[in-house]
Amino acid sequence: MPSRPLAELQAQVGDTHRTATDLAVERGKVAEFARAIHDPADIYLDETAAKEAGYETIPAPPTFTRTAEFPRYVPDDEGFDLGFDPARVIHGEQAYEYERPLYVGDTLTGDTTLTDVYQRDGEGGGTMTFAVLETAFTDESGELVLTATGTSIETGQAISEGDE
Repeated sequence: MPSRPLAELQAQVGDTHRTATDLAVERGKVAEFARAIHDPADIYLDETAAKEAGYETIPAPPTFTRTAEFPRYVPDDEGFDLGFDPARVIHGEQAYEYERPLYVGDTLTGDTTLTDVYQRDGEGGGTMTFAVLETAFTDESGELVLTATGTSIETGQAISEGDE
């Protein structure tokens, strides 16, 4: 059984919460992130290489906004309380739609909307609850830079280490 009744979760669909503030795209953090994901592209480290590749300045790797979930960027009211049991949650799909590249020097704000909640029977038994969240990241001028869509899944049973 899910931790919360489906109807209670579905009542939140359409709600939006500020989930990231002052997400600074800093040169050192971009380089550190690129190393952490093992992306050897010079465009993330060297401004000349970035400009030669057609960028205004050093871009951030496409998944850089995942760092918005670090505690320093999350407001005190951190968004949605889905009531999911952390021992039963897995990360579903993730997608990014860019309006323009994310650049060193940008400072972003993220507003997240719960766009869908639904359930399916799990192959291993139990019911899985899916929550689809869409985060619009805007820059200092309020312009949309990118939209990140992610799905969290609460499985019908606790996940053991052997299942991961």
